[in-house]
Amino acid sequence: MKLVLENCSVINCSHLQKAARKIVNRDYPDATSEEIHQHTEEELRKFIANEQTFEYTAVPNRLGGHRWFFSCPKCKTRVGKLFLPPDGSGLEHTYQCKNCLGLKNQSAAMGQNKVYRKVIRPLKRMKEISDRIQRGHLTADKIQILLDEYDKLEAEVKSCPEYRLYAFKKKQGMI
Repeated sequence: MKLVLENCSVINCSHLQKAARKIVNRDYPDATSEEIHQHTEEELRKFIANEQTFEYTAVPNRLGGHRWFFSCPKCKTRVGKLFLPPDGSGLEHTYQCKNCLGLKNQSAAMGQNKVYRKVIRPLKRMKEISDRIQRGHLTADKIQILLDEYDKLEAEVKSCPEYRLYAFKKKQGMI
């Protein structure tokens, strides 16, 4: 089976930037925008994952401040996320961009696959709906719309012949 993004560990530069910015705002409350940029870069450089350090680039934001990106260790392209393939994948076990690793989203890699279209994609959407309702903060009308969509998807999946085989394989540990 082809390796897809969903099977890899990921680090997101915007999440790191927000965490670094909180530290900078806490430690340097009266800093100028240039000092904030400098301190944010210092905080980002402290981040190490998989015994790997990262290079960063910043682009000025039109609202002020900067947006940070990783520089892919292999191709030096500016990217927002870096991916780490799982052990045993046959790929170098370092964080790289999805192009260097040759990764695609599962939907792109399996989009023409009938089982994916008729079973896996609807099951994923059903999980998203379930998670969204459990998180709360929705109006009764929005919950009803989501529950109707869930029921429709569930009926379609259960009436699909591919689902029986998929459910059997999953139960037997074949997937």
